[in-house]
Amino acid sequence: MKVALFTDYPRKGEAVSGGVAAVAVSLAWGLSRIGNMEVHVLTFDRACRSVLVERDKEITVHRLPATRWPQILDIHFGPGRRRLTRYVRQVSPDILHLHETYGLTLHSLPLPHVFTVHGFDRETILVNHGRFARIRSALWGMVERRQLAKHQFIISISSYARHKIESLTSAMIFDIENPIDPRFYHIQREEEKGSILSVGRISEGKNALATIRALAKITAEGVDAKLVVAGANDPPYFQRIVETIRQAGLGDKVQFLGCAGHDQLARELARASILVLPSRQENAPMAIAEAMAAGVPVISSNRCGMPFMIREGETGYLVEPDDVDGIAERMQLLLGDDGLRNAMGRAARREAETRFHPDTVAKRTVEVYRHVVKSVFKGRGRGTSSNLV
Repeated sequence: MKVALFTDYPRKGEAVSGGVAAVAVSLAWGLSRIGNMEVHVLTFDRACRSVLVERDKEITVHRLPATRWPQILDIHFGPGRRRLTRYVRQVSPDILHLHETYGLTLHSLPLPHVFTVHGFDRETILVNHGRFARIRSALWGMVERRQLAKHQFIISISSYARHKIESLTSAMIFDIENPIDPRFYHIQREEEKGSILSVGRISEGKNALATIRALAKITAEGVDAKLVVAGANDPPYFQRIVETIRQAGLGDKVQFLGCAGHDQLARELARASILVLPSRQENAPMAIAEAMAAGVPVISSNRCGMPFMIREGETGYLVEPDDVDGIAERMQLLLGDDGLRNAMGRAARREAETRFHPDTVAKRTVEVYRHVVKSVFKGRGRGTSSNLV
């Protein structure tokens, strides 16, 4: 089977820029390990002036020149959409697996295709604020409602996402969680007791301020702890972080890594006692799955898709994102109890093995591909929901 994935995809040696790119790398790797699978990745690249075709092990990567058009326009009738549709026809895959926002409007392509929904821009925009957030959120909400209604086959990465999708479409929905890089399953733990890790963009949505404030509370009570933060920052929000650290006297307790690649993240997870991620809005954060695979207990928000990843009191704890006292209490509990922390870490690792390993996810995804191809060939597939995988 010849499959083409349209997705964000890093260049060789580049740090993975976000969750969708991390998913793409792991899924492509898993698919390439299955016999009789020819894997192509199509991606837009702002550094390219013409199409660049390269090999990444067994995967063929096609880098298409990106446009400067606003995405909300380009996905409908811009040069990027036209360039992508022409190139898909040129590659001529047996099935196209769409991951990026452009996939919203490519439902009319005359070949079998499936669209993975990774998030909902209308909600992310509102949570992160910014200029004209309500207007931009409303526009994206209209696009998502209209375009998802036209798809026939959709992959949902969490029960939270399925609930959102079902109200917008009559498509056949398949439940497959995101894969993570296999190296996270082979991390040799060298825990530095009291080390707290936060992974993700330093933004309103990820709510790093709550983690900083909880750290201030437990250090004021005599807990020896430090926080390592991995992720790019939104400048205005980051200034609030810096000011909070200054006021709390935490200057020697917080380290910022900036964007971190998988190798660096693996090293930090090896050292971390716990991962803290009290996000306001998330679908299925890669940071949680990666921490679970490494055997690191997680304190996470009880919002959106996160309660479907964490089993309360077994693989981690769920908290209200603005409950700083609750976050601090669970930090202190885990950091102070080696037996509890280790037991949770082992349980998390076992669960991650069955849910997020790329070999497992790739096999389930190929089952979906076969089902979609067969349904399209027979002229069926709309209007039902499937537990096939």
